[in-house]
Amino acid sequence: MHSMSIERLKRLSMIEKRNDETPLDFHKRIIYGKLIDKTLSDIDYSELAELAYGQAYSSDVARRMFYGSCRTLQLLDNENIDKYKTNKNIGDDIDNKIIELKKERQKLSDERSAYNKIVRECSRKEELKDALAKSIDTIDLPKLNCCKSNIEPSDNDLLVSLNDVHYGININNAWNEYNPEICKQMFEKYLNRILEIGKQHNSENCIVFNCGDSISGNIHPVIQMANIENLVEQVKNVSELIAQFLLILSENFNEVRYYSVSGNHSRLGTKKDSPYNERLDDLISWYLEARLKYVENIIIESAYQTDTSMFLADIRGKTYCGVHGDFDDSVSKVNALQTMAQKPLYAILSGHLHHNKIDSVNGIKTIMAGSFLGMDDYCVQKRIYGNPEQLVCICNSNGIECSYNIPLKMS
Repeated sequence: MHSMSIERLKRLSMIEKRNDETPLDFHKRIIYGKLIDKTLSDIDYSELAELAYGQAYSSDVARRMFYGSCRTLQLLDNENIDKYKTNKNIGDDIDNKIIELKKERQKLSDERSAYNKIVRECSRKEELKDALAKSIDTIDLPKLNCCKSNIEPSDNDLLVSLNDVHYGININNAWNEYNPEICKQMFEKYLNRILEIGKQHNSENCIVFNCGDSISGNIHPVIQMANIENLVEQVKNVSELIAQFLLILSENFNEVRYYSVSGNHSRLGTKKDSPYNERLDDLISWYLEARLKYVENIIIESAYQTDTSMFLADIRGKTYCGVHGDFDDSVSKVNALQTMAQKPLYAILSGHLHHNKIDSVNGIKTIMAGSFLGMDDYCVQKRIYGNPEQLVCICNSNGIECSYNIPLKMS
């Protein structure tokens, strides 16, 4: 059991009625802790239901009951606020509480607004995460279940890149055409080639590494003009595309493990003003965990993410380090990553520069995978040429046995 799960169970066991609480106060603390102040957001509705209502309910039923209780509690709070306003002896402390309640009411109202309005008004990842949660709850997505094949044990696994998808952009220039529909076609083409390679080598497991820039983002004016989907749509749609991609892989391999880091295109503002570790790519792994929770042989390896800019993966006994590449563009950074990993590295996986390249620096392999995008208008202006491509490696206990450059350009 992950340390996060153990901590959640400890917290759940410590939730009990306090001596100075009325039954209503206790009920309100649980409801608001789950829906308003988020102190209980990581505990499932079904686990909290018995505390809140005195008996167990399923997660779906409990969730609806929680929202109903929250509405009733807010109406009661609003009545109390009106009473406070008529009291001439009210102090500054009560005024501050009124302001906080108004803020919470506004937040709930914003969550019911359209995605475009949320993107314009929200500037932080947690608010966008709330928007995606509402999307999953309100959109009738089919439940994903794996039809796993009988995979014989073998001496190798596939290492599959999923780098620089740049979903949501619309490109049509002299060198390239790319849009969300072409992106989906590329995913299908890539998937077919992966399955061919897996059968050819009798590969047992599939390790997918996503080194960032899954969405186009809004980091340059040229990119902003080329985008045909807003940020929430980009995150939501590429997350579902990756979920379907992983699901099909899970039907053809014994186990599918997904590792990811964030890219520079998903930052929330300018490079100077944005925290390096607060990027929209983080929401994709969160979405995949929720979407694929019923598929037993898909593992979203968020626990192995050192932070949003670096992950460590063990493949057949060797350690691979994953980064996007925007912070690691020199030979000296290879030595720095070796030091930061605090364990011997076999290889460093990266993206960012939109082309495949395998090299070796100071005895550490450097494996850079390309992009789905190819050349956008920004690349044309900077005179950067590249074709859409990804990389598949065959890994055994000795490391990378061979690799395949997979061209993705649609004819």
